[in-house]
Amino acid sequence: MGSDVRQIALYGKGSCGKSTVAVNLAVALQRMNRKVLQVGCSPKVDSTCFLLGGKIQSDNILEFYREKGIDEKKIFEVIKEGTDGIWCAEAGGPAPAEGCAGRGTALALDFIKKYDVAGKLGIDFIIYDVIADVVCGGFAQPMREGYAKEIYLVANGELMSLYSANNICLAVQELAKSGAEVRIAGIINNMRGVVKEKELMQEFGRLLGVGIVGNIPRSELVSQSEAKGGTVMEKFPDSPQASEYRNLAKAILDNTERTIPTPVELSSIMGILRKYQAL
Repeated sequence: MGSDVRQIALYGKGSCGKSTVAVNLAVALQRMNRKVLQVGCSPKVDSTCFLLGGKIQSDNILEFYREKGIDEKKIFEVIKEGTDGIWCAEAGGPAPAEGCAGRGTALALDFIKKYDVAGKLGIDFIIYDVIADVVCGGFAQPMREGYAKEIYLVANGELMSLYSANNICLAVQELAKSGAEVRIAGIINNMRGVVKEKELMQEFGRLLGVGIVGNIPRSELVSQSEAKGGTVMEKFPDSPQASEYRNLAKAILDNTERTIPTPVELSSIMGILRKYQAL
């Protein structure tokens, strides 16, 4: 994979809105003349759904590999073109009750690299949408193997979201100690309407040593666009919410922050929540 391909990974607690951020970010970047590939790194295979008209991708890399094998031609049978020409891939997972889903994701990413998918499609920006469970070593593979050295934490002002983001920082810190070049590039505050959420997240970021790259407000347009089978960027392009995703894309394009974070104790997270009356 060429060194000029920008690769980022979005990590965060399940249900924090990572995939919603990912698909809207993908469209915003594509409309800024970046050729985007989004890779869903979860057995749920639903990351790219709203780039494909609201349909779950029929093929995923690991299932296809089990049934037909993968080579430099077959890999392109499981990479679909979505809205605005965005390329979409789903890693998939192992057969039920067989193997580790995280390790399966790692194998799928190996195929994408081995067969130079980015180079052959002219990709210059890859978004990895990664399931939150970095306790499993496989889901840390985008970090460990250098697929994505630039990590964005998708989080909000709720306790478990902050706890998960802090755990991801622990993983990054440990991987950095072992020599991996992975770094945290910023926090995307995908807001949930928590009391003083912006201020709360700013303080959380300061404790971690990580900046906030975007504050995405909660909006009914997200569910409305998904009900129409698409993204806010596609269905409501002139809305204030779409402007927020464009602002996020610009911030990420311009961002040069790469930080080894300083994870905190749970008591510190609780203290922030109490301070801002969010607990």
